[in-house]
Amino acid sequence: MHITIIGTEPGSRLLAQTLEREGHDVEFRIERGAGRFDEYREFPVEFFDDVRDFLDDDEFKTDAVVFCDRTPGALALAGHISAMNVPVHFVAYDPGLGELLEREKERFGIDYVYDYGKYLAERVHRFFYAEEGMQTEVFENFGFALIKWDIGDHPGFVGRRVRDIGPFEDLVLVVIRRDGRIIVPDGNTVLEANDVLRMIGSMDAIRRFRRRHVRVLLFDEEDTQKFLIYGDSRGAACIESFLSDRNVDTVTIGNVKRRGSVTIPKNKPIMDILENVDVESFDGFIAASSSDANNFLAATAARNAHMENVALCLRDERFMGIVDVSHNGGIFSGELLVSQRIKHNLFGHPDISLHLFPGNLDIYEIVLKDDAFACDKTIEELNLSVGFLIGGIDRGGESILAKGKTVLKAGDRLILFLLPESAGDLHLFVRRKPKRFLTELFSL
Repeated sequence: MHITIIGTEPGSRLLAQTLEREGHDVEFRIERGAGRFDEYREFPVEFFDDVRDFLDDDEFKTDAVVFCDRTPGALALAGHISAMNVPVHFVAYDPGLGELLEREKERFGIDYVYDYGKYLAERVHRFFYAEEGMQTEVFENFGFALIKWDIGDHPGFVGRRVRDIGPFEDLVLVVIRRDGRIIVPDGNTVLEANDVLRMIGSMDAIRRFRRRHVRVLLFDEEDTQKFLIYGDSRGAACIESFLSDRNVDTVTIGNVKRRGSVTIPKNKPIMDILENVDVESFDGFIAASSSDANNFLAATAARNAHMENVALCLRDERFMGIVDVSHNGGIFSGELLVSQRIKHNLFGHPDISLHLFPGNLDIYEIVLKDDAFACDKTIEELNLSVGFLIGGIDRGGESILAKGKTVLKAGDRLILFLLPESAGDLHLFVRRKPKRFLTELFSL
């Protein structure tokens, strides 16, 4: 498909990169003088002076348009493009705008509305309540989920080899983060105190693991919790509003007084502010300012102040790989959440899809074809490199946990976890077998 992205607001660059990696054509239309464009030089870009330039553009052809644009003319331009029978996807960045546009989609000719702030707020809320402080990425096609867990000094895990730990019969240990390094474990790997594990398994297996081994957050929506929110950004405002609507008390560290909220002035370093706050009276801390660097410092200060339940929000997902090796709490990005939803609405569940993930892993969903090299082979026979793991298999609606003797079949939908340096093995799952390739070559 050919996708046109108008604007350079958060999510635009990530979406473009992801679409290109999946084999789609992407172009940007950017209003001249509307911002910095250095990070968009890798893409085809056409500049325009104002929205009137589109009125005379008879050669404008594309399969879909995504608006990542907060300028006043964006909505009018969306209506004009919709009249050309081009599907319109519109990202709403301002609090309340997404809800309004969802009600008025037909008036503006918008097919899909994406509420940036609401998605971020919902995700943070789910982290504390549904996930009980253990960040979880759900893969709905498989019935599997990936969880992140700091083992601390848990006696059932520390000092033991992976092969000797009972829970790993139902869960696959994907990677270990240890002292800022990412380790790909094997059966003989010995776990150490404060290792942070990423594990994948069925939802039932994860529920059992949580119940038996993890000290979860006992948050109940029937009770009133209290959260400390750092920042004045639109994302922080959306999170504060979302929590308040659910009877959650919030206190904001910032310089903007919001309706009905308690505000602590952000007039000195966050460490000094927290020294004068009764941190034990709060159930969680959310860093959501407009500065990713300040958010990281604030989250670190909160952990140093013994606030265990910390959510860190990032505006630029490129920092996630850096933050992921040092932050034990939840890590969230509105860019990831919006881009993932746009991809789903554009393509549904394609044969090859990059799952956008807040961490140091690339995650692909691939439907195995009968002409792929891996078809009809066991996982052991593929001799996959260290850093490449088949996390799960969906076979005709049945979820299968991948083991070494598992034979891969045509039509299997695979979930693949890989470190970037192991990406070369992807060709085993999409490349045609030599016999088929030679047959086609001789038929030319």
